Amino acid sequence: MPDDAAKVTTEFICSSKGVQQALHMACDEMQEITEDRWDEDLWGTSVGSPCFPKTKLVFYFGNRDHWVADHTRDALITARAHGEGGDQWKPKMIIDDEGIPHGFCIRHSNIAAIKTARFVEEIIATDKAQIDPE
Repeated sequence: MPDDAAKVTTEFICSSKGVQQALHMACDEMQEITEDRWDEDLWGTSVGSPCFPKTKLVFYFGNRDHWVADHTRDALITARAHGEGGDQWKPKMIIDDEGIPHGFCIRHSNIAAIKTARFVEEIIATDKAQIDPE
């Protein structure tokens, strides 16, 4: 682990509420992140308008991620991701092929930022094309 990441982790663990906050967040995740409970607006399937385009989501999954089981990820992709057909309104879901781990912020933050910037630029370009299709 790089020195700066180790320093932040140590400071968090040694803080007065760090461990308590981490355990609370973990408990909340175990209770809340279960099955697909998002409504259609969030998934981008609601009707958009020029002033309020549909929600656009991009999911970037780690390959063999220890936080999301492969079968869970694959089921979500099958149920919710857009494919090659006319379902471009569905979220884009990508499985990493560059070895970026779940904890990308420790050693892979630059490549993650570049990828995120590309996703945002693509969303903006798509929205602009829908608003002003010249």
